[in-house]
Amino acid sequence: MKKKVGIISVLLVIVIVVISTILLTNKKENEPLNFTIDDSGIAYMYQNGSGYTQGSSTVWSSGNYVLNVAKSSCNGTTIPEDIIDWNPSSNSVLLKADENTNCTLYFDIKSEQEKFFEKLLGPSGEGELIYHNSLLENGANDQGYRYSGDDPNNYICFGPNSETYNNGGACPDGNLYRIIGYVPVELSNGTKTKLIKVIKSEYATASDLGKSTADGTQSFNSTYKDLKRVKAETRVETFYWNKDYKDYNNTWGSSSLFSTLNGSSSGYLYNLNNWANKIETVQWNVGGSTKNQLPKAKESYNEEWSSTYGAKTKVPAKIGLMYPSDYGFASEPKSWEYRLYKYNDVKDNEQEENNQNRENNWLFNAIYEWTILRGGTINAFFVGDTGYLNSGHVGTVHGVRPVFYLNSSVILSGGDGSYAKPYKVN
Repeated sequence: MKKKVGIISVLLVIVIVVISTILLTNKKENEPLNFTIDDSGIAYMYQNGSGYTQGSSTVWSSGNYVLNVAKSSCNGTTIPEDIIDWNPSSNSVLLKADENTNCTLYFDIKSEQEKFFEKLLGPSGEGELIYHNSLLENGANDQGYRYSGDDPNNYICFGPNSETYNNGGACPDGNLYRIIGYVPVELSNGTKTKLIKVIKSEYATASDLGKSTADGTQSFNSTYKDLKRVKAETRVETFYWNKDYKDYNNTWGSSSLFSTLNGSSSGYLYNLNNWANKIETVQWNVGGSTKNQLPKAKESYNEEWSSTYGAKTKVPAKIGLMYPSDYGFASEPKSWEYRLYKYNDVKDNEQEENNQNRENNWLFNAIYEWTILRGGTINAFFVGDTGYLNSGHVGTVHGVRPVFYLNSSVILSGGDGSYAKPYKVN
């Protein structure tokens, strides 16, 4: 089939052959088409149970489907991210390619989670919840939703004792988590999908991790007490990334912190009891980075997913830590053009607003905090107490906030996502 499509919109425009011929004659070689000529060169595949069936081009615009970018292809290969986008606000696809490209687009039935975040996104696609497609400057460009800014309404009440909140009481502070986003992830069987990614609101304690004592403690930086993003008093319990640091082992899957978080007979996951069944086992990309100082959030994200770096080593597990890019994208979009290891600078390049990279970042708590990604041969990346992101020896102690992905059966409801009224988990 010969494809003559540039932008597919909800209302597909069928242009007569005569006009199409004239427009194509005037088109420069390899220039993306920016209008719809016809859809004769596209095969539309719709999810039907465990498989897909071919259908007409009008079905996907009904609002019941979402484009599966990872599965779609043109000329037999995965479609480059910079030529295709899904717009959840208008249920439309932007596809730029020349007229000699043959494409097969796969559409999945929208999950309840997809509908939930699509509704929160609103018609403008702006605000504290941001959709990351190729039109978003310096974004992840992975069709994911992420929260950013000073203090978005992204709280959920999760874990044992959260029934108190579900039955009309207040959510205990220890049960408060915050949604990083609804983002792409690889399951343990290799399937790629999108799931809700959350992080514990407060730092894990020794009791949370099934330990009698913490490995250390850290004072809360009094300079930033006005942030009030955590309920910690003056000190936070801290832990080794890998207690066996004398072996210089910075492989996440064999670290002491990994074992503490994912233990089957003790530890964080174990202490969640039946709530652990709501957490998905996913592939954590832990190959790391060759850099000790990370660049911009987008560049860090690319390294985390690259088979040369982050995805070179994958560890299947339920509990992990945030990635450096999670921290970077949690700041306001204007900060994404700055380097992560300079997020604490008064001025980076031509930045004029003092420390807005950290002040407008809801994941910044003025605490040294571990991330999951290793750097070099004996280090792992951490967020510093003044907002920068760098790598340090795995034998030091920092704060820990467990991170995990809710499985696809989890439904969020009730509340408004605020601290006082977090979303309920079914």
